[in-house]
Amino acid sequence: MADRSRGGARNLPQGRDPSRHSKHAPRPDGPPRQRHHARRGPPHPRTHHELDPRKVAFETLRRVKPGDLLEPALLDTLRHLGHGEEFAHRVMPMLNDATRHAILFDHLVAHVASRPALELDADVRAALHLFLAWFLCGDSKAVYAHGNAAVDLLSDKHKGRGFVNACVRRLGEFLKVEAAPVEDYRGMVARHERIALWPDRARLGGGRIVRAERGLLPDPATKLAEHLSLACALPRVLVDRLLEQYGEEGAIQTCVAAVEHPATWVRPNPMAYTDDLALWWVSRGVDVKTAPIEGAVDAVALPADTNVALHPAFDRGAFYVQDYSAQLVAPALQPEAGQTLLDLCAAPGGKAGHLAELTQDRARILACDLTEAKISRIQQNIARMGYRGVATVIADAATVKFPELFDGVLVDAPCSNSGVLARRVEARHRISAESVAELSKLQLAILENAAANLKPGGLLVYSVCSVLMEEGVDIVHKFMGKGRENAGWEVEHENFLLPVPGWHDGGYVARLRAPEA
Repeated sequence: MADRSRGGARNLPQGRDPSRHSKHAPRPDGPPRQRHHARRGPPHPRTHHELDPRKVAFETLRRVKPGDLLEPALLDTLRHLGHGEEFAHRVMPMLNDATRHAILFDHLVAHVASRPALELDADVRAALHLFLAWFLCGDSKAVYAHGNAAVDLLSDKHKGRGFVNACVRRLGEFLKVEAAPVEDYRGMVARHERIALWPDRARLGGGRIVRAERGLLPDPATKLAEHLSLACALPRVLVDRLLEQYGEEGAIQTCVAAVEHPATWVRPNPMAYTDDLALWWVSRGVDVKTAPIEGAVDAVALPADTNVALHPAFDRGAFYVQDYSAQLVAPALQPEAGQTLLDLCAAPGGKAGHLAELTQDRARILACDLTEAKISRIQQNIARMGYRGVATVIADAATVKFPELFDGVLVDAPCSNSGVLARRVEARHRISAESVAELSKLQLAILENAAANLKPGGLLVYSVCSVLMEEGVDIVHKFMGKGRENAGWEVEHENFLLPVPGWHDGGYVARLRAPEA
């Protein structure tokens, strides 16, 4: 619900004479009584200018294009409305829900509207998506209040107010929110069991499902691709690729993972914190799990909604927030103290920092990225974590040539983010056959340029947070196919990791060794 201004609640209705409702009104038989009032202090901080999170979300959602990054768009809206960035956390959850489930929400609206949701006015569509986010992912009992709030997002003169009002009432009657069945996704994946799908229900994440009394979705038994696209709110082209490349079991697992909220993973920094990092959370009743990382300290998994910044050692660089799948990348380079190492696509600096930890900060590491803003993020994280052996430079990973060659090069290439859609909710709206083809060209160019900056006999790690083969194994095969296999290049290690719903992200990592001179 939007916060309501207490100052506004004291305003009198229009058209009424305030003097008739004031105990200090002039008496009919003489001048007003003289009153001595204390000098007024500063205005109450809660005024009619106070932040309304719902309005901010609406102003952001109505302007963003499919695939636009939500955070910068939200910050622009806050600045435009005169609010500080510190309020972003009050708005971002509803934006994430509306964006994550946009394809599903369009499908739900189509059940009650007279025309497809994509043909609706942008303001109307944004209002309906936010209503569904509040109703389905928030307080489902306040459906009428949510409906009124959605209508009030539109101006009094907007022709779509009546349409929105009719739609939200029908949606409120048509849809039911229920607790999701308890599902052991990790166990099911380990046992190669197929995750359940239903024609009348769709997962919302956070232990919720939406159900309709009549048919809600295509039958997954006969129209699996169409069902997954709608139920998991993913573009059809992505679902088709996943079915083709991983079969039904792997495709269902990956699609469901895009809906369920994964754990919050942290990477302990052994140089800054020698105690058991998890004990602080355990002592406060937090469910903490760990997972082994070959060649590194164990990764620590916390519940999805954990505020890690509350840990007293956060500011001292005791740990870095990084998904389990991402923590597999830097150890694959097998870095050693005294080496010179290059991280070509380094922002926000997590993998460069991991290299520093793995070498006890005794390697010379150069972290590169394309813009000043990205370099600034790397530097901020390096400063918090306390690394001394990491330098930064603005450079184009596809073309830069350094005067010295490196013992090891790490490439975490730009990609479709198809393995991390649970976290990068807007990325699903950027995935198309054309965008993946363009990214593949860039990825191969970066990998080839990485090899040009590598010493003979050196190691090269290529990784993406995508599960599409066009961006992972196919890139390595194209690289090796250009005569390099015959020239002595070797693929020493490959790891395909599909995301596990509610647990971790997915990705691909490969280690290649260059031939000796």
